[in-house]
Amino acid sequence: MATVTKKKKVQEMLNSPEVIDTSCDMNLPIQEQMVEKKYKCTCCGESWDKRTNHFAKTASPLFQSNGGYLPICNKCRDRYYNKLVKLYNGNEIHAIRHFCIQFDIIFELNALAASRRSGNVTRISSYLSQRNLGQTTKVGTTYIDGMKYEYINHSNSINLEKTAIKSEVNDELKKKWGSGFSKEDYETLESHYNTLKENNPNCDNNQEIFIKSLCNLHMLSVRALKNGDIDKYTKLVDQYSKTFKTTGLRTIEEKDDSNESTLGVTLATISQYTPEEFYKDKDIYKDFDGIGEYVERFMTRPLRNLEYGTTDRDKEYFVPEDEDVYE
Repeated sequence: MATVTKKKKVQEMLNSPEVIDTSCDMNLPIQEQMVEKKYKCTCCGESWDKRTNHFAKTASPLFQSNGGYLPICNKCRDRYYNKLVKLYNGNEIHAIRHFCIQFDIIFELNALAASRRSGNVTRISSYLSQRNLGQTTKVGTTYIDGMKYEYINHSNSINLEKTAIKSEVNDELKKKWGSGFSKEDYETLESHYNTLKENNPNCDNNQEIFIKSLCNLHMLSVRALKNGDIDKYTKLVDQYSKTFKTTGLRTIEEKDDSNESTLGVTLATISQYTPEEFYKDKDIYKDFDGIGEYVERFMTRPLRNLEYGTTDRDKEYFVPEDEDVYE
């Protein structure tokens, strides 16, 4: 758990923006050495008869003819590292990465998490020791080795993510919309399809075909908008509008409220969308609700008998008299 926490902290420092102290002086002192020995530091000029304990080992091919040692001594290495820390406003991770790039040393997070300052041991010295302990042997030794490792793992992560996305898309969606779309595309298609179907529950098979075409246009327009392609987005929206008009679809939900309406209102609705003159038998709608017949039987007939003395009887509701029977 502690290693994970340290690695997470290192990653946060690595991801943080670089803040440069422009006032930092990167010059290092030169040693005034009267006697030159066999192995000389290219920075300060001090020399020794042996490299051990005075120079750090490196596997970089840039220093292979130098016996596999860095050309600067350990003292200059630590001084230079401390100046890098100051340059990066105290961010040791940015400083170590700078040092690794400059001297072709692998930059590895596990070794960084395990490295620490202790007494006279600087963190760069601790890091160089940690990356040689074996935990990074599979990764490599040079900075470019680390770059290759990160590139391969990043590519694998992307491929695994794509595979996971594809596995999340069920076969029904692929059959309905076709394969090759991303998970986000399928979600856009399904969402728009459901919206159009809710607003047009009574669409026929031909309209169903157009609905899917509209969904594809909508998905493509969403893509274009995300990519900032305004011209393509405008053309797709225009094509969507034209296609929508030709389908006869509605933008609001159709509701069947015939059970809540009077018969006359229902007939008016039918008349609005399917006029009676298009029906062959027009007598069906002549007096569909029987209002005309009702007025004739129960209003006009009694008034006519009262005014003119006639004896017209209702054809259904009347009690026959004797003379009616004989007749």
